[in-house]
Amino acid sequence: MAGSALALDDDAKLKRVGVMSGCFGNLMTEMRDWSKLSPGQAGVAKELDIMDYPDMLADRYRIHNVEVQQIHFLSMEPSYFKKFLGRVKKAKSRMIDMPLELDEKGYAGVLSPCSPDKAVRAKAIALTKQWIDRAAMLECPSVMVNQGTAPLEDTAAAIEGLKELSAYGKAKKVAVIMENRGRTPPETLEKVMRASGTLANPDIGNFPDEETRARGLRLLYPLSVTVSHVKINPARFDFGNAIRISKEMGFKGVYSLETGGPDPHAAVRSLLDELLKNM
Repeated sequence: MAGSALALDDDAKLKRVGVMSGCFGNLMTEMRDWSKLSPGQAGVAKELDIMDYPDMLADRYRIHNVEVQQIHFLSMEPSYFKKFLGRVKKAKSRMIDMPLELDEKGYAGVLSPCSPDKAVRAKAIALTKQWIDRAAMLECPSVMVNQGTAPLEDTAAAIEGLKELSAYGKAKKVAVIMENRGRTPPETLEKVMRASGTLANPDIGNFPDEETRARGLRLLYPLSVTVSHVKINPARFDFGNAIRISKEMGFKGVYSLETGGPDPHAAVRSLLDELLKNM
């Protein structure tokens, strides 16, 4: 009886757990320039095809919340996204978020809707709107922009760009969210979010120290409605305390696992076990 109760408890918790496709990035093809594909063509998948990703999460981990970085989609064709949504629903799953990386390579967020450079900002806004359209096709409730790793010093420019995207997303029923990253203080990030209508993805690992983490999570969790990225690094921060703060602040969204390494399946299992212990 105790074992059955434990299983039911895990089932309830798993309804609030998702996994980023980036956890399996070394197994997946990454696309940055879809213009190289002819109409109707899709990129060639590596060991793990993104089309199989929803089934894999459901079969291996009993997880039905799917978060896909846009770089892992291998086509921009509407028919491709219709097919992927079919695979999500076949797995009895749902999309929870789509992180966007618009740079030609890497994750620095140079091409960002928060850029102080007006031309760069305009290009990023146009590209983000395309991905908001595709998120809407996938019934995905949010896209996550990359504001860059440098401090958000020109907050007026960031607010202007994000406000335009937030309004566009609202019309499509897709929230625009940001995580804490780089060197922007959490107070500045909260100010930009509230002024622009952007929401939060509190990333429990992306803080410089425990004091900033505790302060930042308490600022960002009230602005979070879709996901919170969770990772583990015992040498750097107290995982259990971060999850306790999320519960203290009334977070009701999905904890989305972010990990990786040479054996991503083992890394995901280890992080999942730790999260379930602390939920």
